[in-house]
Amino acid sequence: MIIHPLRIQVLAFHWVTGFKNNNMKKFFLLSTGIIFSLTMIAQGNSDNGKGNDKSKNEKTAKQVNSEQKEKEAKEKKHQDEHNRKIWDGTSDNSGKGPMPSKNQPTKVRTAFQRDYPNAGNVSWSKYRGDWTASFGNGLYRSTAVYHANGERRDTRTLVTRNEMPRNIFESIYKSHPGLSLEDIIRIEVPNAAKDIFRIKNILGGKPTYFYYNSDGQLVKYNY
Repeated sequence: MIIHPLRIQVLAFHWVTGFKNNNMKKFFLLSTGIIFSLTMIAQGNSDNGKGNDKSKNEKTAKQVNSEQKEKEAKEKKHQDEHNRKIWDGTSDNSGKGPMPSKNQPTKVRTAFQRDYPNAGNVSWSKYRGDWTASFGNGLYRSTAVYHANGERRDTRTLVTRNEMPRNIFESIYKSHPGLSLEDIIRIEVPNAAKDIFRIKNILGGKPTYFYYNSDGQLVKYNY
């Protein structure tokens, strides 16, 4: 059978066209599948990212909360230790120490803010009829004592041996050669020319307390 050349061309055209169309369909389906897969993967990564961010935020919040509690616990421990050393051996007749206070006389608070405008972490208490404010004072923690009329009685700060005048050392070891120095409290009295240093000593297993001025002279002081 002889096929006309034109017929052959038409058949060839349809065969090529069909081949191209099939390939285009396959390419289209393959491309659509790839795009769909990439979209699902991206969505999954996005969801995972959101989940990770949420988890990180929760961990961060817990960590901050834990660190805050730890910081507060350390501050309380430091404050309690400060108060114990400041008032050691000064309890009144009832044997009680400072009692926490929420409400202070206006004159007392005004005087304290005037005297220590940059005070931080202030803790108020009442002791022996006076109002006491323990506060952060630069590198130190101090306690200021006020009468109800706003007059400041004194301010007490725990110091190291290196911060105590040498005159006091010489006087102490001259009169008490076997003295064992413990806590040293510097007492700053308003309008007084010299600070007073309260020194705790252990004699025979019992604590005793001495008061010296910055010249090394033994003085008396009411608690």
